[in-house]
Amino acid sequence: MKATLNDITARIMACKKPYQELLHRLETIEIKQDMPDAAFFQELQKISLQSEKFAKFLEDDPQLKTIPLEHLSSWHNEYYATLANYDSCPGNPDYAVKQYGEEMGRFISALYYQFILMYANQATNNYLQLEENLRLYFTFYDKAINGNTDYADWVKDYRIIMTENHKTKLYRKFYQNFYPEANINFDIIRNSDLNDLRYLYRYGMFISEASFKMAQFINNYPEKELNDIARYIVQCWIDGFTRANKDYRIKKTASIIVPCGMELLGRLVDNELEKIGIQGQFIVPYKVYENKQLNYDHRFDSALILDRDYTAMAINVYAEVVDDIQELIKGDAGPVCIELFGETPFSPVVKNSVLTLNKEQQELSREMMSKTAQIYYQYYKREQNSFCIIAFPSPEIGDKFPEIFADTLKINLLDSNHYAVIQQKIIDVLDKAEYVNVQGKTGNDTNINVKLHTLQNPEKETNFENCVADVNIPVGEVFTSPVLKGTNGTLHVADIYLGSLRYFNLKMHFADGWVKDYSCTNFEDPEEGKKYIYENLLLPHKSLPIGEFAIGTNTLAYQIALKYNILPRLPILIIEKMGPHFAIGDTCYSHEEDTPHPSFVNGKEMIAVDNEKSITRKEDPLNAYLQKHIDITLPYEMLGSITAVTKEGKKFDIIRDGKFVVPGTEELNIPLQEC
Repeated sequence: MKATLNDITARIMACKKPYQELLHRLETIEIKQDMPDAAFFQELQKISLQSEKFAKFLEDDPQLKTIPLEHLSSWHNEYYATLANYDSCPGNPDYAVKQYGEEMGRFISALYYQFILMYANQATNNYLQLEENLRLYFTFYDKAINGNTDYADWVKDYRIIMTENHKTKLYRKFYQNFYPEANINFDIIRNSDLNDLRYLYRYGMFISEASFKMAQFINNYPEKELNDIARYIVQCWIDGFTRANKDYRIKKTASIIVPCGMELLGRLVDNELEKIGIQGQFIVPYKVYENKQLNYDHRFDSALILDRDYTAMAINVYAEVVDDIQELIKGDAGPVCIELFGETPFSPVVKNSVLTLNKEQQELSREMMSKTAQIYYQYYKREQNSFCIIAFPSPEIGDKFPEIFADTLKINLLDSNHYAVIQQKIIDVLDKAEYVNVQGKTGNDTNINVKLHTLQNPEKETNFENCVADVNIPVGEVFTSPVLKGTNGTLHVADIYLGSLRYFNLKMHFADGWVKDYSCTNFEDPEEGKKYIYENLLLPHKSLPIGEFAIGTNTLAYQIALKYNILPRLPILIIEKMGPHFAIGDTCYSHEEDTPHPSFVNGKEMIAVDNEKSITRKEDPLNAYLQKHIDITLPYEMLGSITAVTKEGKKFDIIRDGKFVVPGTEELNIPLQEC
């Protein structure tokens, strides 16, 4: 039976009274020092009561308009104080295992990680989760005072409590994405006095000094220019539909994702969407973390509950809920996403103490990922949807943040039509090729042949998409889905961030389009490097194919990156436009292969929409898609040449010795020469 928003809200509010009863008990208990795991229970008690202080702030002042900013800041710093001393924090698996033993230490560390999120539950009145947390607390507290510290028994109860409200939690998650009245982010961005920075604490998450600096910067940004940026972003979103022959007017909503501190820009984007009849929905902001190592350490905490029974339950519940809300999903046009880059670099410490997925759990994770995606894409039709992503620097990038912001804006606003003409000249050469060879400069081991599809009718067909500033801002790439068989060689990148993690001397070796071996030099032990790559890039798959090959043309972005020495800190959204890049995982046309893809420049049909993996969707749609697409760029400074090679063996250089050499692309070399 379908549960409405009112039903779910009522279920969550019904948990308020039992939560308050448990809270009263928590306030009154005295934890004896000689009981098992006493220090841990004291820490969870402290977190829970600290989160309740924030609830009292909201009860007295729902908009946080009267409580002094310094009081909020003091509470916030105290709440996260343990994370600042991570070496002795229960959330650190190394520390927890040392204190409580291997099995129980991992469990206790995962429980701590769950409790540190109570701030968010208070901010959103999520009494279901608050009550669940305290129920977990007293389940284990009562066991401990009775001398029961049996790991298997604790995990058994943990699994029961964690899964019993799975359906309600899933409904809530979806409804928050589609109903403004269920979404605190919508209220914060649409209704707050954004000049009063106390609003930031209403999110219920860690707020960094950089978030305050960004808010001050954006609030003082020239009004007309900020409106122009918002208008440009939405126009690019519209262009993504128009150039793909899609109609956004058949849709109702679009998700808007903005970083903390850029709420004013988010509000203006929402206003522009409203003008064209689209209801904006503000989902969880682009996050800044108090301790990135904490989040890295707990990325596989699902190992505590992930088994065959849980997987089957989760998939069945997902199918039921998605079917109930299918009309909401069908009305979703696709997101507008504003990202940040340039945060303080993070290279994680790899620990043996963390929870990991065993082989069976890795396979279950892959199954759940594939089946839930298949369910969702029944209603979220990629052939009808689009998106838009744009990135701006974080104040963490350094003292030159205002100048970098201004230059990033120049990159983001480059003329699409002008670049499209230049890029078409590159495509015309590439369309003659049987394969493309990419080689690194001396010292870089890249040497890879990328096999292209055969054009049956070159007058009407093309192998490459002419990509300008619409779905992916800024302008500047041509891309294709390679043929896997015949795509062989090595990709080597000296220094790159992928998914916010840093990789040194990342090497991937491909055989017939699939990753066959890989390495990096992040760790003294090469096996640790392989494990790092596997867990963060490949898992839950043993290997991934090349889903995309592209050539970036945004040499102005490259010039600006060198100007400020920020190349390794750029997001993939920008850096992918600064040299050839290879995506491992699905193709760019995932779930929309069978719709026409004519070039908006000359009308030629893009035929390279499939590879040997994605084409299996016709017989085995569940396993055809990998639910991953990770772009890896070889920047110009590491590049020796890109050469198109015809079936007859003729060679046509695209780039040679650091310069574009296709006639008509000379303009792209100007920023390179100025470097």
